[in-house]
Amino acid sequence: MPNFIGLRHVGWGDKDPVALAAFYRDVMGMTVVRQTPADSPIGTTVFLSRHPEGDEDHDLVFFSNPMFAHTAFEVASLAELLKSYREVKERVPIKNTFNHGVAFSLYFDDPSGHNIEIYWLTHVAVPPDFPVRPIDLELPEEELQWEVERMAEQYGRKVLSTSN
Repeated sequence: MPNFIGLRHVGWGDKDPVALAAFYRDVMGMTVVRQTPADSPIGTTVFLSRHPEGDEDHDLVFFSNPMFAHTAFEVASLAELLKSYREVKERVPIKNTFNHGVAFSLYFDDPSGHNIEIYWLTHVAVPPDFPVRPIDLELPEEELQWEVERMAEQYGRKVLSTSN
């Protein structure tokens, strides 16, 4: 079974993601790290982090479209992501696989219909408007790693926090 580092972020559907994000910013001390407009392919989405300079891109994400709500688990390497992909697809259908720039991800539903994400951080510093696109996790690991290197050349590596 997949070797998770742990539960890393949660995505919730909300009728007003911007107002909800303001609450988490003002009351919980979180920082809005990026936001998509209402006319984006996934609708209004707001990403927040308690430690935006840290390793994780975000801790919470709010979607105007509740179908994108999910719980996300991180794996330590691209090899672990590919292993997770193979093992999960033997048991349940994979809904989506995406290159988010900052991460490669796979999505599937648990038996109750909750959307689960398993992802691997690329540590590429893509811009906030990076277009999320499908990725083929059937490709060899080396080819996927080349995609990370191409993105890193274009956008640069994210400097990881050395504090905990």
